[in-house]
Amino acid sequence: MNQTFNKPAAGGKKRGCLFLVLGSLLALLATGLYILAVSLLTRVVIEARHGDEAVYALMTFAKSSYTVVLILFYAILALWYVAPSQEEVDRQNMHFGGSDKPVTALSRGKLWLISGGICLLVVLCGAISLNTYTLVSDEGIRTYCFTETGRYDWDDVSAYSVDCDDSEGLSITFAMQGGKQFEILHGVNSATDKFKTTYTSTTHFAAELDKYLMTATDTHAVPPRNMSSAAYDRAVKFYRDSYPDLWPHVARLIGYEEMVLAPDETVTETEAVTKADVATEAVS
Repeated sequence: MNQTFNKPAAGGKKRGCLFLVLGSLLALLATGLYILAVSLLTRVVIEARHGDEAVYALMTFAKSSYTVVLILFYAILALWYVAPSQEEVDRQNMHFGGSDKPVTALSRGKLWLISGGICLLVVLCGAISLNTYTLVSDEGIRTYCFTETGRYDWDDVSAYSVDCDDSEGLSITFAMQGGKQFEILHGVNSATDKFKTTYTSTTHFAAELDKYLMTATDTHAVPPRNMSSAAYDRAVKFYRDSYPDLWPHVARLIGYEEMVLAPDETVTETEAVTKADVATEAVS
């Protein structure tokens, strides 16, 4: 006896496409709400834990968690999209009535259970994001993963480098005794109110820290400081005209000096020394 297999109705295909479109929009919306919630809670957590200190926290897992959470929400979408409905299962079992292993569908209860488990992973990502950070202060650097995992004083700095990226701006990377390295200007950060009243920005803090590190005392030796002339030029180009509020701190940090001439003074090409050369000599 010949069996007739009916093609799925055109309406089913359209509903499938609509499901994917709406599901993708919901996944993006849910990820956006997650980012907003984590951003708001981050400030609350840092202020509650360290509000009595002038510190700011670099949230080391925040950006990674955004990607992970988006993937998890799309996993829920894929689960509901791929899982056959009971109607589809009944139709297949009718066509293959003689099969010893009938097709079974995941019940809605199981689908919701798996989806709930994935949502718990989203909550776990948020918890890890809120509790994993690097704390920067006048005293040094502390690392946290739910509890304090490391502590480094600024006197532990064995060397540091100043660089500038064309897209993200200034960066300062410290090499600590023991080999650990920290960059203190890039990434998602949250500052306490006390920090905001002490410093106008993290760039301001970095300029003051550089001043401290470059001043030798009886208990503090000046660590090697590395900044290339290319980094100097990029910093001048990036900040001088576009960020007037940050430029005074950047200029002090990179050793920039404006050349001011009297009305009757001229400088020949052979006598002029480029600012980049001055900066290179200052840090070498």
